[in-house]
Amino acid sequence: MKLIYTKLKKNRYIYIMETRELFILIIILLIGCFLLNRRYIPKDKYEERLIFYLGEKLYHKKRVNINNYSNIIDINSFKVHEHQGIKPHFDEPLKKLIIKTGNGDKKFSYQPGDVWTGGVDIKNEMPSIITIVKNRDRYENKGVILKCLDLDRHWGFYYHKPKDISFADKKDIIIWRGVTTGQPSNPGNRFDLVKKWYNVDPQIDVGFNKIVQDRNEYSKYLKNKQSPTQMLQNKYILSVEGNDKDSGLNWKLNSNSLVLMPKPLSTTWLMERKLIPNQHYVLLKNDFSDLKAKLEWCKRNQDKCKVIIQNANKYMSQFKDEYVEKKLEEDIIKLYFEKVK
Repeated sequence: MKLIYTKLKKNRYIYIMETRELFILIIILLIGCFLLNRRYIPKDKYEERLIFYLGEKLYHKKRVNINNYSNIIDINSFKVHEHQGIKPHFDEPLKKLIIKTGNGDKKFSYQPGDVWTGGVDIKNEMPSIITIVKNRDRYENKGVILKCLDLDRHWGFYYHKPKDISFADKKDIIIWRGVTTGQPSNPGNRFDLVKKWYNVDPQIDVGFNKIVQDRNEYSKYLKNKQSPTQMLQNKYILSVEGNDKDSGLNWKLNSNSLVLMPKPLSTTWLMERKLIPNQHYVLLKNDFSDLKAKLEWCKRNQDKCKVIIQNANKYMSQFKDEYVEKKLEEDIIKLYFEKVK
């Protein structure tokens, strides 16, 4: 590097770089810092996630005739829904993504809202392998998953973490709050949990904070609403599916509290089916009959609880880089339209 030597008092010399070279050095340092903070994922891991979201069946097909499927629309023919949140939280983000990837003139299959068996959002119209969805159904496990659909609801508290404290400073209490969504016939449902454990044990604090979907018979199980910050005062947080996934699961797994739950059946961008029981969370029976026993196990095995929390946090770290997340979503849409014609 070219240097200018300037003689100072006492024959001391210092090196003064020319302005142009100093500017170049600063740029190089800034790029280096950017790359160090960028969480690039290995190519095989990236490909694994892409296949998961697109769906293996669709990924391995060279071409799919879109005319063989239902719910076919374009960006100018979104259906009008009674649910006011569909347009701003589902239709508009999808439209922007499709236009951004240069596919604004293409047709596609699309199911907005919560996909749930027997649910009012979709009635009898279950997703196919080419249907763009927020989540896959519990049993058929079909659909092309995108993250932008209802993004803030599921990922808002992940990217903007609620105030948390260390595991050791939390209370030895299991906490759960939620609304009356889902079906009593579903495995691991909210209604069984609350009926079995509401006001039964002072260390098991569960209850509904709001009655929805005409479940007025559960009004006797109402409790005070708690924010994520309030819930994180407790060592143990339950995750229980509603219409589809537990919308709070993302921030719970990303916290300093331990998640306990039945095996999740609904699948979203979080890839719930890849979560490993007793490695990323403590597994519960679908009827919650072992809840007290699992609480006692946790109290006797605090170090193991901390390891599970660390594993959960590490799993959640793969979603941290929003640049990578957006690129992955764009690549999914591009590949989708290469195959679906």
